[in-house]
Amino acid sequence: MVHARILIVEDEPQLRGLLRLYLERAGYAVTDAGDGTAALAAFAADGADLVVLDLMLPGMQGEAVLEALREAADVPILITSAKRSDAERIAGLRLGADDYLAKPFNPHELTARVAAILRRSRPAAAEGTEAMISLAAGRLVLDPSSRRYTLSGGEGGRLTPGESALLVALARRPGAVLAREQLLEAVARRPGEVYERVVDVHVANLRRKLGDDATDPWLIETIPSTGYRLVADRDPS
Repeated sequence: MVHARILIVEDEPQLRGLLRLYLERAGYAVTDAGDGTAALAAFAADGADLVVLDLMLPGMQGEAVLEALREAADVPILITSAKRSDAERIAGLRLGADDYLAKPFNPHELTARVAAILRRSRPAAAEGTEAMISLAAGRLVLDPSSRRYTLSGGEGGRLTPGESALLVALARRPGAVLAREQLLEAVARRPGEVYERVVDVHVANLRRKLGDDATDPWLIETIPSTGYRLVADRDPS
């Protein structure tokens, strides 16, 4: 049974075909594109539940494709790239990607990452998460099933799967300090190397979206050398 539609954006025909083969064997419906323009056209025509995106594309670069996809929808995005440095990975995540897989990689790992991202994108069904979560004395309301949030002033939006999973993990233990390793488990990352910094990127993105201030937080407090805690005793007034 097909359980999700995947769009592969990769300019190397052999690798594109290999990824398509593995994902189709895993039960996914797959569309592919060899450049950014074709990718955006394919997404506009058929949509996708997840995009596997190479950054080093001919013509329109992957970063520009990612930004265009983010403007059009909140579809989960898995970056694949030969850019391997910590700074390059973090830059991709800050653009709004949900995960980053450096080339070369094993296609089995890619299918595992795809499955993990899709699980995070449907947290209510996967984990029995409560329908709505009210935080900071009602200043923020989050619907984990859709990842949509609303602030007390009326503005709102949608979180990425990783951002939502991290915020739900903090919300389950308000006031408790959670180490980065614990939060990595919540967003289905593997500890080590650059991955511990993924938590910091998600927190930074949450603060930007929600208007939280790292120096005077109303939502997420940084605990130096340890991790983060959800502020449980602050009234928004």
